[in-house]
Amino acid sequence: MDDVRLSMVCMNSRIGKMGDNLKKTVSYIRKAAESESDIVCFPEMSLTGYAMPQSSYDTISVTSPEITGILDLTGECGICVCIGFAEMGGFITHAVMENGRLLGKYRKTHLGEREAAAMRPGNTLPVFRTSKATISVQTCWESHFPEISSTYALKGADIILMPHASGLGPDKRKSGWDRVLPARAYDNTVYVAACNLVGDNGNGTVFGGGVAFFDPRGRRMTEDYNGECMLTADLDGSVLETIRSPGYRRMNELYFLDKRRPELYYH
Repeated sequence: MDDVRLSMVCMNSRIGKMGDNLKKTVSYIRKAAESESDIVCFPEMSLTGYAMPQSSYDTISVTSPEITGILDLTGECGICVCIGFAEMGGFITHAVMENGRLLGKYRKTHLGEREAAAMRPGNTLPVFRTSKATISVQTCWESHFPEISSTYALKGADIILMPHASGLGPDKRKSGWDRVLPARAYDNTVYVAACNLVGDNGNGTVFGGGVAFFDPRGRRMTEDYNGECMLTADLDGSVLETIRSPGYRRMNELYFLDKRRPELYYH
């Protein structure tokens, strides 16, 4: 992994207002590019808006004008964008694109109860190799599944992006993230960054907001729980290189995944 400047967006997104959501998305992408960010990530289904079961009725695809327009913008701005939307076929999806090229998409694999009644789960855990780092997407309550994070790390992920659509208020959201996200980062020697929808979705749900970054030793880098914002952090690639390099040095630089004994697990 090279050094990476990562921006995470906490955004208000409204059901039935995809044009407005798109305008706001474009504005944040341009702002991230002006800040010389390498990657910018948006919350869960921020482009189409999040509501269950309503989101299953208002879907787009990676060939829809909204997505192809963002794809063109990544080429213009020279940036990687991770954008969430309700995908045709009933998937909760994040598309990953960089420099005018679609790198792929992640379809949420572990659905919440209300989501499972309206949407379909994906069945793969892909990683995406950008020009600066290998990244992955672990959506909202999937952050509570350590196996997902470990699978990504074993596939070479340097950064796990965790976009949310959570209604928990700022204090509860922070409390939950402070328990879960450092563990995902520390156990797997990856950077973890999360962002959330915020405010009224226009359909009776108010999201709690929040953005947080954790380094590969589970230490909080920066956070913001004060409403709509874009937060940016510089991720040091040498930290991962030092920990992951072969050979034992000291306990605080131990690469745990390298010491696994998978023949003992799940039997």
